[in-house]
Amino acid sequence: MDLKWGIIIVLILCSILSAVIKSERDKKEWLYSWSFFFVSYYFVASAVKWYLGYHRENLLESFWDAQARTYIHYGVPLVIIAIAAPLLMHIIFREKKMEVMRYFDSSFFFVCSCAVLLARKMNNQIYCVAYLLACAVTLLAVMLKKTGSNADADKHALKEKAFRAFILSAFYLVTVVIYTPNELYLNNAEEFPISYWYFFGKLLLAGAITAAILMLGMVLYLEKEQFTVYTAFIGSLLIAGYIQGMFLNGNMQILDGTQERMVLGFKEIFNCAFWIVLIAAVILCCLKKRAAQKIVNMVAIWIILIQLVSLTVIIISSGDTTVKSELALTTDGMLEVNEKNNIIVFILDKFEGSMCDELMEQEPEFFEPLNDFIYYENATSEFYPTGNSVPFLLTGTECRDESEEAYRSYAFQGDILLTYLDNAEYDIGIYTDKRFVPEGLKDIIANYEDGIQRTCSMGDLFALMTQCSRYKMAPFIIKDYYMYDTSDIALLAVSDRITNIEDDLPFYHRLIKTGLSVADNDKEGAFRFIHMHGAHSPYNMTDEFQHIDYDPRRDEHWGDNISQTKGAMKIVYEYLRQLEELDKYDESMIIVTADHGAAYAVETEDGATVKQQCPILFVKYPGQTQEDMTVSSAPVSHADMVRSIEKEIGVNVSGKGLEDVGENEERTRISRIELSSGTEKYEITGNVKDINSWKLVP
Repeated sequence: MDLKWGIIIVLILCSILSAVIKSERDKKEWLYSWSFFFVSYYFVASAVKWYLGYHRENLLESFWDAQARTYIHYGVPLVIIAIAAPLLMHIIFREKKMEVMRYFDSSFFFVCSCAVLLARKMNNQIYCVAYLLACAVTLLAVMLKKTGSNADADKHALKEKAFRAFILSAFYLVTVVIYTPNELYLNNAEEFPISYWYFFGKLLLAGAITAAILMLGMVLYLEKEQFTVYTAFIGSLLIAGYIQGMFLNGNMQILDGTQERMVLGFKEIFNCAFWIVLIAAVILCCLKKRAAQKIVNMVAIWIILIQLVSLTVIIISSGDTTVKSELALTTDGMLEVNEKNNIIVFILDKFEGSMCDELMEQEPEFFEPLNDFIYYENATSEFYPTGNSVPFLLTGTECRDESEEAYRSYAFQGDILLTYLDNAEYDIGIYTDKRFVPEGLKDIIANYEDGIQRTCSMGDLFALMTQCSRYKMAPFIIKDYYMYDTSDIALLAVSDRITNIEDDLPFYHRLIKTGLSVADNDKEGAFRFIHMHGAHSPYNMTDEFQHIDYDPRRDEHWGDNISQTKGAMKIVYEYLRQLEELDKYDESMIIVTADHGAAYAVETEDGATVKQQCPILFVKYPGQTQEDMTVSSAPVSHADMVRSIEKEIGVNVSGKGLEDVGENEERTRISRIELSSGTEKYEITGNVKDINSWKLVP
């Protein structure tokens, strides 16, 4: 079991301890007592994590790096609180303590379940706010002496309550969890990398669990009046959402969250008024007349049946329910090195050399793990952006055509770096997006595997698909809050088995938990090409390895380029540290570079605009050790880097390697930058960071 789940076990044990100390004999009352303490201690842990900066993560995500000592740090204070809390409750509320606990449980369920159903993500911040709001409601009720129970007294009333709860839960399950997500999948199957029945099964299971918890919570915790208001409120939301999605959205094209933001006009004001009137009318009618409650149930059943029939027809008529499998670059062997020889190349996407220079000036100690390296501060990349740059780094093929598609069509033909490595009997592991590597090389790339079926987290699938439903069902005024993008769907199926260049945290977690090892094979060496998200946007990680939710459509601060880049470098440092522990560091050739720089638009002295870019390039040659990092101003390029790798494996190369280029040598290097308007070709004749060294050529 993942260690992060240990916090839930700690909270359960502490809440049981408190319930035992309280000595409640009635089983039902014991349940209310235990749940009160559990959600309270969950609040304590969430509040601490919120204070530590984990406000956008839920509690489990906050404990991703949990270790045994973590639970000593949290467990001891929680046990002390678990002993003191029931005693304190008895002193403050005395014989009324059970009534207060029950009223808090019902208030918390009301507030928290509404937050879960409406919020994009239930994180530590939202949970803490919901808990404090429930505390405020309970405190007000205590002051007004309204905490007495008015729960159903007979079995008939309880059965009626359970029936209404079942209808509402089923209404939520079908409308939000099943119908809209399945309709979205079957109408846009090409956007979903996972198989339909896998998608449907996981979504149904997650939805059924949520609906069951919702139903039990309504029956067990909500008092009579609370139950009436709650069912009327949620029922009216679902009815209004169904009407919105079916009739009021209008011509919104594909509901993928890419539309422009809504502008508040007459249509939006009218739409908002419709929601307010409908919800208020349903709640008031249900409070005054039981017949209104039955009407809401009948409408819910009618909408459920309509959606189930419609979905059945869509599934039967769809041709997109077959199993999806693919050829993919997996993570197999990513943490394995060879007993004899190792060439390890880290690609930190878009890590600009000028940014590296600033970091070195501000925090020179940050680069101490690279003391055995040579920093080539005057390096160029052959291409910008990644589409051509990564193929070049894997092949060294000279460009004959500037267009991205044309270059990739011939870059991997003939004798290239990868075939040289294969001839030298190296175990080749390429960890990048498969778009950059043709399927024809699957026989020589160890981690290129066919028949891979993508999987995804049930929780992530449920969260994103219910967000899609809420985007469709929400009134215009808040649709932006539920926006999503096709990239969200594509990233949904990123798993530990498939290489992911959009997020470096999975690689870091795997490196920490699994660690490097020496492969047991008869290969002469290992070549590892590890493409990382690096300095590329979106900035979804900090230098302390905290995940940051990123959404460019909202005007919020979502991340920091420097912080993420430092985090990526720290991952490299951890890899190097483990390589040293295996005693494989000294004799390895290790390269830390970027596929390209940032391509800043810079104006020259004569008024021309140049897309200047310079990738980082750190190299440690086998057997190289030194006290301090060497900084070289030699005019080198990625082409020289490829030649150096080829020389390392014994290939008789015609061009120069990095080590062959003199510090003051005069060279002209080529860099091609592909833009939406076409490709710009530059000649660099001096230092790459001097704008006067750049010349745009036909």
